[in-house]
This record gives sequence, C-alpha cells and structure tokens, in this order.
Amino acid sequence: MITKNSKNILIADDSIFFRTKLSAILNEAGHVVTYASDGREVIAKLKETPSDIDIIILDLQMPHIDGFGVLEWMKQNGHAEKFPVLAVTGVYEPHEVIERLKALGARGLMTKGFTPEQVIHRINQILFPTKEEDRTEPRVPLSIAVDYTFDNTTYTGFLLNVSASGLFLHTRLDLLPGTTVELKFSLPKSNRIFNVKGIVRWSTPSSSSASLFGGAGIMFTSVTDEERKELREFVKEECERLILEV
Repeated sequence: MITKNSKNILIADDSIFFRTKLSAILNEAGHVVTYASDGREVIAKLKETPSDIDIIILDLQMPHIDGFGVLEWMKQNGHAEKFPVLAVTGVYEPHEVIERLKALGARGLMTKGFTPEQVIHRINQILFPTKEEDRTEPRVPLSIAVDYTFDNTTYTGFLLNVSASGLFLHTRLDLLPGTTVELKFSLPKSNRIFNVKGIVRWSTPSSSSASLFGGAGIMFTSVTDEERKELREFVKEECERLILEV
C-alpha cells in the first residue's frame, strides 16, 4: 500500500489535529502533503500554484469560506475538472449532502471516522482509477489479525485489505515475491475460520517494514468455493457501507 507514484495532496481543514492525523497517514503511504486552514487559503493556492495539486481533501465545514463555497468557486472559475476533490465531514450526514456535492463536481465523500486503510483505499480509487478497473475482483479496506505460516513458523500480522482473490498482509517480516504462505483469519461478523494458502506477488521495500502500510500483496492459491463466496459477499457489503460514491 506504499505507492511508488507519489502525488501532491492538499488537505483543507481548520483542525490542526485532523490535518496532522491525515498527513501522517498520507506521508506513510508515500504522498506529499500541503495544507490550508480555511476556504480562503484553498482558493489562494488554486490561483497561485494549481499545477502543484493532484487532489484536494476538503472539509465541508471551515471558517470564512466553507467546503461548499470552495467547490462553488472552483466550478465558476474553471477548476472543477482540473483535479479531483474528496470531501470529508464530521458534521453532515451523507444523505444530506450527496446531491449537492454531485452538482458541484466533488468526486467522493467520507466521514471523519475513517481508518488509515479506508482513507488510502479511497484516495487510490480516485488517483489511480485504471488500476481499480484492471482488478478482476474489487477489494475493501479492513484491519483484522491474521496468523500466517511459512518455513514451518507461524507469525501474526494484520490484513489491511481483502478481495475474493487475495489480500494485503501487513507484516514487518521481509516476505519475498514467490513465497508461499498459509493464512488463518476470520472476517468481522462471521463464524467461519478461513484457512487458505497464497503466494506473495509483491512486497514493500525492507526499509518500509516499520510503516503502517509495510507488507506484502498475496494472491490466494487454495480457497474453497464457499470461502470465495463469503469473501465476495463481504466485499460487496463493505463497498456499500464504506465507500460513498458521489
């Protein structure tokens, strides 16, 4: 989940705590972050250096000019199509603002109760849409413990995303591509214990092992039809619950 294709992300929010929290997540994932504390600063940056911005994470409730005001200014001044905007809110209910955001050109909406896995998943969907389209199976973010075994030794790590065809395993061990692993985990609200085998398709550099997102992408090589069916159902439900498309 640590990208090699770093992007410039502008975080617009009046909360220092939120900016710091979100910046730490995005930096860990390999992106470059700049800030704006209100809508006036956002508009000033768009006037001065629009080419330095790849995506805006925009709080809807800010002083002076709020997120809706920024989106309206962008639409009126020809900036709406230049780069995507992901709106975030800790106040409004999603159903209250979805249609308004659609009309103003925002690409998505998330609540501020996100996990690191959820925000990176949503950012990647917007920044790298062709990668998402190329996937044969959709994936969703989560954070659950998993026992994994290789070389006759069992370790514990965390799953950071999952699909019906594979998962991302967060681990500080250096798992080389081609390594075969056995995995044991349970999905939230499920009584099934998954016992599957997989092969490491790619891994993050060893220097990033201490990162929130260090680990390995694993493709399942042994999974039953029932297990795959339950994984698909879980992913579908999580997509509907977590990802608010605008």
